[in-house]
Amino acid sequence: MDTQSLAKLVFNLKIIPIDASGGFPIGLPFIAMFNPESFSIKEDLDWNAACAGGETGAAHQYEKTKPRNFSISFTLDGTGVNTNGVKIPVTAQIALFRATTTGIKGTLHRPNFLIVQYGTFINTCVLLSSEVNYTMFDMFGLPIRAKVTATFSEHTIKVLSDVLSMLSSPDLTHSKIVGEGDLLPLLTRDIYKNQDYEIQVARANKLHNFRKLKAGSTLIFPPIAVE
Repeated sequence: MDTQSLAKLVFNLKIIPIDASGGFPIGLPFIAMFNPESFSIKEDLDWNAACAGGETGAAHQYEKTKPRNFSISFTLDGTGVNTNGVKIPVTAQIALFRATTTGIKGTLHRPNFLIVQYGTFINTCVLLSSEVNYTMFDMFGLPIRAKVTATFSEHTIKVLSDVLSMLSSPDLTHSKIVGEGDLLPLLTRDIYKNQDYEIQVARANKLHNFRKLKAGSTLIFPPIAVE
C-alpha cells in the first residue's frame, strides 16, 4: 500500500469492538478498504398526539427520543486494485467483518458493542442487521467483490459519551474528506454547528473558489473561538 493510501486510512470507515463498561477495544477492528458509498442517519421521536373526543387536530406532547439508527454501504474488493496488487480474499474480509460485529463472544454471550468511526462521525452502537451482495466472481466461482450494507443502532456508554462530545468540540482541529456534492457551508455547520465560519475555513485551507469543492480532497477545520 502506497503512502497516500496509508494517509487516507486514518479517515476510512472503522468498526471497533469494545466492552460495555468503559468502551475499551477488545478485539481486532474492521477497517474498510474503500470509503462508504452511502451513509444515512435516521432519528425517531415519540410524540403523544392527544385528541379530545369531538375535536379535530392534536396537541403533541413529547415523550422520548429513540436511539439513532444509521446505515452504511461499502464495497469489499479482492482484486488488489486498492492494495498495490495484494489480493485479500473477499471471504476473509467478510469473516473479519462478522467476527467484529455479529460473532457471539463466549464470555459475554452476545455480540460486541461497537464504535463506528468515519471521518468526524464517531458513534457507539450495536449492529442491527447486515446484508452482503456479491457482485463479481473469479473463474472458479469464488467472490472477488461484494457490497455490504450494515445498519447500526446507537448505544450510549457514559464514559465514552463525555469523550466523544469533547472530540466534536469546535475548540479542536478537525479534518474531513470532501464527498461528491459537498458544500462548504454545510460542512462548516456540521463541525461548528454554525455555518457562519465558512470564510475562516476557506482562508485556513487557502480556497480560492470555495463554492466548488473538489471531491476527495481533505479540508482542515481549525479551532475557532465560539461565543
